[in-house]
Amino acid sequence: MAASRKTFAEYLQWAALKPRTNGWSALVAYDRNKCNQLLLQEYIEKYDHPSMMPPVDLVYRTGENTWNWLLGYIIDAPRLSFDNDPDGQSAEVNMSMAIVGGKKISLADTAGHAEVKTISVFDPLDFPRLEAEGVLLKNVQGSVDQNGEVLLDLGDPLSQAHAWELTGDREARERRMAGTLFKRLFQEADPVRRTFSLGKLAWTSQGFMTPQSFRLRTLMEKGADTRGVANYGNGLIEMRVAMDGEAPGGLPGEDWLYPLPSDRPDLDALIAFGSHFFMHSIIGKGTARAFNAPNAQFDSRIDHRGFIEWLGVKSGTEGYLEIPPFEAGIGDRKVTFSHYKCPIYINQDYRLTMTLYRGADGSLSLGVGMGSADTKRWMICTVNGVPFHCLMGLGFSGTYRFSLDRESRRLQVSLESAHAAVEFYPNVLLPWDVAAYMRTAEFNMGLASLVGLAVRQIFNGLEAIDAFILDTLLFNAENAVQLKTADLTGEMFLFGSIGARLGTFAIDPVEVLLSHGQAYRFKTIPETPGVKWSVEGLEGNTAGVGQINADTGAYIAPALAQINGAYQRIKIVATGPGNRHVSRALVTVVARAMTLNPLIEICIASKENEETETRQLSAHSLDGDLRWSVIGDGSIDPTANEYGENIYRAPLRKEPGAPTFTLDEVVVENTTTGQKQSSFMVVKHFSQVLSVTLEYQGLPANQAKLIAKRNGLPITAGLTWSCMPEEAGSIDSVTGVFTASEITNSQFVLIKARQYSADFDIDDDGFSLQPLPLVPFPIKPAPETFNENTGNGRTLYPRIPCINALASSPVGYSGDPVI
Repeated sequence: MAASRKTFAEYLQWAALKPRTNGWSALVAYDRNKCNQLLLQEYIEKYDHPSMMPPVDLVYRTGENTWNWLLGYIIDAPRLSFDNDPDGQSAEVNMSMAIVGGKKISLADTAGHAEVKTISVFDPLDFPRLEAEGVLLKNVQGSVDQNGEVLLDLGDPLSQAHAWELTGDREARERRMAGTLFKRLFQEADPVRRTFSLGKLAWTSQGFMTPQSFRLRTLMEKGADTRGVANYGNGLIEMRVAMDGEAPGGLPGEDWLYPLPSDRPDLDALIAFGSHFFMHSIIGKGTARAFNAPNAQFDSRIDHRGFIEWLGVKSGTEGYLEIPPFEAGIGDRKVTFSHYKCPIYINQDYRLTMTLYRGADGSLSLGVGMGSADTKRWMICTVNGVPFHCLMGLGFSGTYRFSLDRESRRLQVSLESAHAAVEFYPNVLLPWDVAAYMRTAEFNMGLASLVGLAVRQIFNGLEAIDAFILDTLLFNAENAVQLKTADLTGEMFLFGSIGARLGTFAIDPVEVLLSHGQAYRFKTIPETPGVKWSVEGLEGNTAGVGQINADTGAYIAPALAQINGAYQRIKIVATGPGNRHVSRALVTVVARAMTLNPLIEICIASKENEETETRQLSAHSLDGDLRWSVIGDGSIDPTANEYGENIYRAPLRKEPGAPTFTLDEVVVENTTTGQKQSSFMVVKHFSQVLSVTLEYQGLPANQAKLIAKRNGLPITAGLTWSCMPEEAGSIDSVTGVFTASEITNSQFVLIKARQYSADFDIDDDGFSLQPLPLVPFPIKPAPETFNENTGNGRTLYPRIPCINALASSPVGYSGDPVI
C-alpha cells in the first residue's frame, strides 16, 4: 500500500479527526533508512561472534554446457526497500544484499574440457547483488519475560516465497537459478547466521506496558515506486502493539496517511498511544497507582470523534492523595499543616476524574478533579512544635498540559490552573489566629497550589510517563527514539529520531568507504568528551588496519601494500569514559579507486548482416566521471548508464587465417584523476585449431603443465608459448610448465599457443583463459529445475555443496557426472 505524505501540521489535523490507532494500544513506525542502519549495525556486531555468514563457494549450472563458479563471495548487510503492495496489509519488503568481494568464473564445456569464458573480481565499488522480492518480516510475540522483536529471517520458507535473483547475468533465468541456490544456502544456514533484528519493543516494570501481541505492516511513500525518483523505494515499517489486557485492533483503510511528516526530515520515528490505552492504562492506572490504588478501575466517556474524553474511578476503589506539608508564618508562630489524605473515591459525585479539554487552538489539556469540601478528614496542625488534630474537607480541580522538554527529551506535565474548595473545622484548643488564617483566601489559594503541584509531580514522576521517553523502543540495545515532539490529539502522538540512547553515543556515520592511505576523522553523536578511539580488523587483529588518534578519532587508512586483495574491511571502535559504552563503525578500504568488470571475457566476432555481438561491462569509482574507450576494432559508448553499465560491440569477423582470435582492450578513465582501468575482450573470429588444457597432478600450487592438442592428439614440436599479461607468470619452453608469479596483481592469465602449419603456411593458434591464483576447475554440476516465478527449485542430480565447494571438488574436469 502507498500513502500520501503530509506536513507536520496537516498530519496532526488529520490525527485529531478520529482515533487512528485502530483499537491497538500503540502504533510504532520507523523509516527505511533507519531500518537499513539497524541492519548494518547488527551486521557489524555479528563480526564479534561466530554468527557471520562465511565466504560462499558455489557452483551452478546455467545451461546445457555452461556453468558458473563463484569463489569467496562475501555477503554484505541486507538493505530494505518497499513496493506499492496492492494488498497493503502485509509485512513484506524487498531485500538486497551486496556481494562486496569474491570472484566469478563462467565456464563452458568445449570438446570435453572446461573453458573459461569470463572472469570478474568484485569489491565494494563494483559488485553484484542478491535481490529478493517479498521477503516477509516476522512478528515475535512479546511476553513479560521476552521482548517483542521484528526479525528478518532469510532462511524462513515464508521469506522465500517470491523470486530471488543474483544480478550480473544478462538472462533472467540465470539470475534466478543463482538466486535459487542462495535460497537453499540460507535455508541450511544456522538461524543465528541468517537472522537479523530490526528492533524490539522494550519490556518495562509496569504491568500495563507489557507488549503481548504484534501486527507488522509495511507502507510505501506515495510516488516512491518509480525508478529514478529521489524517494524511490522509500517506505517504513508499522508495528501495531497490543499490551497486556488490551485486545488486538484492526488495520486502517484507504484514507491512511504516511505517518512521518514531509516537512520534518529530522523525524524518522513515530510512537502513538491509542485513546483507550492512553487514558485507561497510562493516565488512569498510572495515576491511580501513584494514589496508592494500583487495582483501580475506571468508567469512561467517549466524545463525538470517538476519543475517550473522561475517566472516573469506579466505586469501591480505595486510595488517596497525601497532601505535602504546608507551612505558614502566623504572627510569631511557625505553623505546619500536614497528614491530610484526600480520598480517591468518596461517592459517584465525588471521585477522581480526568477529562480531556480541547482549547480554541485545537490543543488538549487534561482536567483533574477529586475530593469534596463536604467530606471531613483528619489533618494535623503543628504550632511551634505542638500538634493539634483538626478536621478539613478539600475539593480540588486542576488543568494540566503535556509538553516535551527539549534538553532532557522527556515528556513533561505542566500545571495551567488549580482551584481548591476548603471547609476547615479547627480544634477548639487551636490558637484563634491560626484558626482564622485557615479560613482566608490566602490559605485556600496556597493549599490549591500545593495540591496542584503535588498532582503535577505525581504525573511527572510516574513510571508510566517514563514510557513516553527513551525506553519505549529498544533497537539492538544501543538505540532508542529521541523524542522531539509530543502532541495530544485525543491520542498521544510522539515523533522523534532513532539514535543513541540517553547517556550513550554512536559513531556517525556508521559506514565509510575509503581509498588506501586516505585520511578521515570520525566523530560521535552527540559529541562526547573522553571517548577513546581504536581500530581493529573484523577478526580482532590489529595489523595492517591503519592508524587512529586515540583522542581525536583522526584515522589514516592502511597503505596499498597492507591490503590483501581488492579491499579490506576494518572496525572503528569508540569507547566511552569508564568503558561504560562502546560504539562501532565499519570502514571499507579499497585497493583501487576504480573497479571495472569483467576483467576479461571471450566474445564471438560479429558477422555481416547479423545482429552485432555485445557484452555488458560495469565500472564504478570513489568519485569523478568515467569515460570509456576501446583500443582495438570493437566499440563502446563514451559514457555508461546511470548504473555504471555499458555495452561493448564486437568487431566484424576477419578473413579466414591466423590469428583466429584478437584482443580488444576496453579502457575506463577517471576524467578527474586520470586513473585508468582496463578490461580485455578475447574476440574469436574462427575456431582455434589448437586446444590448450592444464594438468596439475604432482605440481606445486602455483604451477600447471600446459597441454596443446591438434585433433585431440597432444603435440610438442614447434610450439611457441606466451602469456598475457606478461607479469602474470612464465612458461618453460622445454617442459611446458606455467609458473604463476608470486608478486603479480593480475587475477587472470591468457595463455597462448602457436605452431607453424606447413600445410597452410600459417601459424595455427589456440589459447586458454585461467584465473589466478591457479586452481583446478570443479566438475560441471548437475542441472536444476526451478519455478520461473518463485525461483524455488530442486536438483535433478546430486549437487555440489554450496559452501566450500572447492574442498570437495575433484582435480580437473571430466564432463557430466555419471548418474
